[in-house]
Amino acid sequence: MKPRNVIYSLLAVIAMLALAINVWRNEPKRKEAFDRTPEQLAYTKHAKCRMECREITEEEIREVLEKGMILFNRSNRNDKPCPTFALQRRTSKGASLRVIFAQCNRETRVVTCYNLEKEFSCDCP
Repeated sequence: MKPRNVIYSLLAVIAMLALAINVWRNEPKRKEAFDRTPEQLAYTKHAKCRMECREITEEEIREVLEKGMILFNRSNRNDKPCPTFALQRRTSKGASLRVIFAQCNRETRVVTCYNLEKEFSCDCP
């Protein structure tokens, strides 16, 4: 085998190894997985205000929690004090919602919520 071919083969193996390590490092860890059945679901004052203004019910929030798609590009698993997850779903009532959840050890909090199809002017702190 020519030395040039050996170098190309070695570079290809190194590139595949680097790609595999990169994929492995970016995989969510088991402890970071989103719990869809939390013991306790709490609502921040901001979330309650947004829900009232945007006519979003607790039932719809639960539906997004249980069946919504996790948007990892809008979530922050390293958020402090609790990781935040953005979930999105079209509810059975027809509303397209995005809900931000903060998931702590013993409690999951609804931080805020959005109706993605309808504009509302809410004055929530």
